[in-house]
Amino acid sequence: MQFNVIGFLIFLAFFLPGFLAQKARDSIAPRSLKPHSPVADVGEFVLAGVWVHILLIVFFRLFFVFFAKYYFAAMQDVLHLGHPQDFFWRFPKFTFGYLILSLSLGYILGGIQGWLILRQPVRNWLLNNKIFGGFLLKLGVFGFLQEHPVWFYAFQQKAPRTQVFVEVEMRDGRGFYTGELQSYGIVDDSEENKDFYIVDVHYKQARSDEYVRLPCNGLLLNAKNVTSLQVFKTVSPLDA
Repeated sequence: MQFNVIGFLIFLAFFLPGFLAQKARDSIAPRSLKPHSPVADVGEFVLAGVWVHILLIVFFRLFFVFFAKYYFAAMQDVLHLGHPQDFFWRFPKFTFGYLILSLSLGYILGGIQGWLILRQPVRNWLLNNKIFGGFLLKLGVFGFLQEHPVWFYAFQQKAPRTQVFVEVEMRDGRGFYTGELQSYGIVDDSEENKDFYIVDVHYKQARSDEYVRLPCNGLLLNAKNVTSLQVFKTVSPLDA
């Protein structure tokens, strides 16, 4: 089987922007916990890459027509001859710039998608709009279901300087811990083994006892050993 360099480069051009888009999205919003096959993941990358290139092609098409007619004429020539790859070899700087722009735009679009997943502005607008909100109420729709686990929404920080504190009651009378939440695993709601890490840890044996600070940097706990967990969030006055 002969290796097609042009085909491989085209595949990367569509794959990499989608890959960066997903990385940017996952850094803002938790990734779906539904299992995906490798083929589905690659398909998602390529689909995101297609949207990136559609936007860039529309942008450069307009830019060439109004500001760089020379490039537009050259592109028409190579497309007419059926050899679009010749255009990229003739203009290597443009090709390199286009690649960088596609990667950057993929990352930006992924970040926007992550923000939309977290904030849900369209859903919130529909629910708060008098016309659409009233129509949804008549249909018996009082809200939209969310895909992410309860664990994520319980600990989610909605302001830059939000601090999340927890009070943890352990099973079998093993006492109470309290401290500031630093990290936690985002897993499915059906998963009992959910690790979370707290700092500035205080402990007491009975509910009526006074908390005593523990001489440690932090404490790693597992939800499987927890009876109840209270969550307290404080926001800096600058964000209030």
